[in-house]
Amino acid sequence: MLFLIKLSENEKRLIIALLIAVILVFVLIGFLGLLVKKIMISQAHRADTFMYDLVVTKTVKNPRHFRRVGNKKNHRLLFKQSWLPFLFLIASVTFLLTYMGITGHWDLNVFDYYGTDGTNGEGFTTLFFVFDFANAPRTEFFGITIVSGWPPVLSSPYLSVNAWPSYVFVPLFLTGGVWYLVCVQAFIARSVRIMFQSKKVFEKRLDNYDATKNPLDNPLPPTQ
Repeated sequence: MLFLIKLSENEKRLIIALLIAVILVFVLIGFLGLLVKKIMISQAHRADTFMYDLVVTKTVKNPRHFRRVGNKKNHRLLFKQSWLPFLFLIASVTFLLTYMGITGHWDLNVFDYYGTDGTNGEGFTTLFFVFDFANAPRTEFFGITIVSGWPPVLSSPYLSVNAWPSYVFVPLFLTGGVWYLVCVQAFIARSVRIMFQSKKVFEKRLDNYDATKNPLDNPLPPTQ
């Protein structure tokens, strides 16, 4: 308590701002973690769906057979899910290369926000605020130099005719890239599930076995 009393008002504000920033980061990480977990659980159960009938009808005979069939189906599902986002990636790259080839503008910067005078940038970042973090106000806090204020604005959002290729390329590429990563994540989740279930489905356990109910003079037939 005495420590807080000795702090200046500026230092108290910095502590509050840092605490809020840390809380927001943890909330964001937690939200993303829950989202990833939900997707992985949902996709992992799809492995159960396409393997259920094969297990019930005893079409698969052993763990190795289970994994071989499951992985084959999993690869087919990956192809089915990822061909469209992969097409987005191919289309976006093809578009950009075609534009560069036709115009001869091979040094196009899809992230340029300034151009020559601050109003004719050719990048996708012309649609966003751009901050000068290098020149942000700083202060000493317990011997550590930290940012103490909002950085100056280098550029405000504006539409630029020169940036239309970037407006087409970046959304297409990001959509395809994120979509494809989700498909790969789902593929990994199903692969892990297949590996786990291949052991569990054919597992023989003695936890509930009672030898007194199955005397040696009347043995049970062996399981296949």
